[in-house]
Amino acid sequence: MSVISTHEEFVHTSFDYLIVGGGTAGLAVAARLSENPDLMIGVLEAGSARLDDLAILTPAAFPNLVGNGKYDWLLKTVPQVGPLHADQWKALMGKKKAGTRDTVHAFPRGKALGGSSAINYMMYVRGQATEYDDWARITGYNSWAWSGLKPYFLKHEGTTVQAQTHTKAEEDTIRAFENEFHGFSGPIKTSFGNWSAPVEEAWHKTGRKMGLQWTPPKDAWSGSHLGGYSNLSTIDRTQGSGTRSYAVNGYIAPNLARRNLKVLTEAAVTKVVLDQKSETPIAASLTFINEGKEVTVSAKQEIILAAGVVQTPQLLELSGIGRHDVLKSAGLQCIVQNDMVGEQLVDHPVTALSYDLIDGEFSLDQLTKEAILGEAMRKYSLGEESPLANGINSNAFLAIAQIATPDELSKINEAVQSAIDSAPDKWTRAERQILAERINDPLTASLQLALLPVTLDPARFDDQTKLLAPGVGNNRCSIIVAVSHPFSKGTIHVHCQDPMVPPHIDPRYLQSRVDVEMLSVGLRVADEMFRTKPLADKVRSRVFPKADMDMGDPNQREAYLRGHTGTEYHPCGTAALGNVVDESLMVLGVQRLRVVDASVIPSHVSGNIGDLVYAIAEKAADLIKNDVKKQ
Repeated sequence: MSVISTHEEFVHTSFDYLIVGGGTAGLAVAARLSENPDLMIGVLEAGSARLDDLAILTPAAFPNLVGNGKYDWLLKTVPQVGPLHADQWKALMGKKKAGTRDTVHAFPRGKALGGSSAINYMMYVRGQATEYDDWARITGYNSWAWSGLKPYFLKHEGTTVQAQTHTKAEEDTIRAFENEFHGFSGPIKTSFGNWSAPVEEAWHKTGRKMGLQWTPPKDAWSGSHLGGYSNLSTIDRTQGSGTRSYAVNGYIAPNLARRNLKVLTEAAVTKVVLDQKSETPIAASLTFINEGKEVTVSAKQEIILAAGVVQTPQLLELSGIGRHDVLKSAGLQCIVQNDMVGEQLVDHPVTALSYDLIDGEFSLDQLTKEAILGEAMRKYSLGEESPLANGINSNAFLAIAQIATPDELSKINEAVQSAIDSAPDKWTRAERQILAERINDPLTASLQLALLPVTLDPARFDDQTKLLAPGVGNNRCSIIVAVSHPFSKGTIHVHCQDPMVPPHIDPRYLQSRVDVEMLSVGLRVADEMFRTKPLADKVRSRVFPKADMDMGDPNQREAYLRGHTGTEYHPCGTAALGNVVDESLMVLGVQRLRVVDASVIPSHVSGNIGDLVYAIAEKAADLIKNDVKKQ
């Protein structure tokens, strides 16, 4: 008996809850709801199962997953040209003052059971407590403040780490960790790296030497993570050297024998069918395609959309829920008008720098050499320390108020005020005013920096296989710089009735002047680190940007950013709390339809969002369980 279902078994089962999307959130909700043996839970996942796939389970193999059609849906954005209004664009023609030079960006999403948790970089980051408290300010939903989410961060985590003294952590491994802020029995395992490149230690020492607010916090997952430190990863080290811990082996593998949970893979949901007999439409059933057949299945209690930031708004619109003009232009009937479906898309814009290391320094580029790769594989297979058992270890968050020059900060604040003045609605104005408060706050995690001891080609955000490919013959180190709280907002909307055609994805990277100015500061500071000892002693030359580029010239930095910026893989907001869903994540204006994934995030947080999505799913499961108790 296995929860992985056949087509015939699935369509002949009577379900209480149907979950659309077997990804990060969907599998977590499914596992928690199926703890009640009286409930029958069904999960529909468009990707393949790929259970026990070594490419997924081997941590350092992630560059081979993103951009690979076996594991990634290979979605693309529309050209990133900036302002949409013709009069704005006409004024900017030839100046390239917005967007990323018409680039069509790759927009990776996981194409397997586990969703993007199967292909992500495994960085485990929690954000700042104040960011979640600001959710409550924006939405009015106090239960989504830090205090309401913190228990669920701990509930899903099963760390294998034990705290060291803070002094030793700072001086030795820079592990900012205290037991009280972590879960030890949750399904998602976290751990620190068991291997790092020597250049990483030099990077941390340089950050402290430059006075860059680099002292690690007491615990980087406590709700305050300013500083530089070794990062936790979702890597399970309880058996062997380390394997990816993700939604499948965390939430589903331990429950494969449950008779009240059925998961059907390679099943693409095409729409939610709304029963319009009552005043408020009811989500009664859904249609999906599997094995070449389109069938309809019903849920007695609820349909839960956990299809992710792209497919969730797409399914809402295909089902007749969304902006009237968008649906009309796609040839769809508008049953429930909600102008915010597919709006408020926000993603962390990231740029990168790359440097040639001196002879004798080790980078992951050397794994392109047969002998070195063979030795790493041998150690990994024996459960020993190996670069193959690790993700990204070195991470930092800095406040823009601490690192920007007075002139830079003045330009940022000027751009912020302009953004507030031009806000199209009350919601956007309220959020931008909150973001404005953070600009001058020395405790805000404005920028994320992470060190990768490998080649990156930041000119290739259009093709992830080129962006991430280790360079044969190279020996490089790269640093990424990302804006934590972007002002640029985009959209995801359908443009036709065909559910198999991806929607138009328009993140509008670098449309806001604020994002450009902040990234420019981060770019300058990141390069200064590589020109400061002891890190400078390990570097031969800069590769990206080119060595002859004047990093002191803000115009040259902006020109670089326009051609070397893309996704940090953290899109969210397309079915946001307060706009599309209520405090219980129920879709506004529809009965028995709930959304549980990154699309409900109302305002972006600092850092990677896998940890947050698990927490949202755990909280949602409790909300649903409480509803069951009331029945």
